[in-house]
Amino acid sequence: MPADTPAAQGYVYKQLKRLGLSDTLALQTAPMVKVQAFDAGKRLWSKGSEVKQWMFIIQGLVSASVPTTNSESTPISVYGRGAWFGEQSIINRKPSFADYVCLTATEVLTLPAAQFDHLFVTEPNFARFVAKLMAWRVQKTSETLTLMKLGNPCMRVVMGLAQFAEALAYRSDRPPTIGFGEGVEIPIPQNTLASLCGVSRTLFSEYVQQLATHGWLKLSYGKLEILSIHTWHAFARSQREDNQNTLNASIPDLLALLERLDRA
Repeated sequence: MPADTPAAQGYVYKQLKRLGLSDTLALQTAPMVKVQAFDAGKRLWSKGSEVKQWMFIIQGLVSASVPTTNSESTPISVYGRGAWFGEQSIINRKPSFADYVCLTATEVLTLPAAQFDHLFVTEPNFARFVAKLMAWRVQKTSETLTLMKLGNPCMRVVMGLAQFAEALAYRSDRPPTIGFGEGVEIPIPQNTLASLCGVSRTLFSEYVQQLATHGWLKLSYGKLEILSIHTWHAFARSQREDNQNTLNASIPDLLALLERLDRA
């Protein structure tokens, strides 16, 4: 999407309006927004670096990961189509708390940090949008991080897949947009998914095969599709909200929980 085409400018204007900007302000701000494309594996910014732009994903997937004790990285957030990200570091004027990497070929809108800051300070509707987004995201991220760091390998795999189910079916500011019973394909190789979940490729394959056998995933050559999206969303929500969740649950335990949630 070339940034200077009428279609691109119309798309940018539409996204700015969704942030609470008036017609006039959206038109004034649109020329400051750029369209950029990145290849899979591109690091948008590293942990400890300055965040110079607020980004919106037109197409693709981006992971925010933090180092763990075994020198690997643990994903704490996965952002999909329709998600804005990077606001926390801009508002706090602090370096990035995570590495942000494109998991697939990704196309984004970028708004300069200075303009984001100006809108946040001067435009109440914009500030309200960002505050709601941050409140929802901070809670979701902290709860997910606890599960991903303290949970056993089985929990990390199932919760990691649930993160992708959310990223591929959520917008950043409202609930799922994919209907019940539908599925979404994760466009990432399984060895990469295993790494993102913090487990070996062998363990990942073992758990994925069991999930597929019970109808929660569909496997084909080079592809992995998550089925029954609403149940995966319910699983992720239940794990975050339930103070009694079992970090060391076995795969039969988690399969039984998925079944219960599917019937609810």
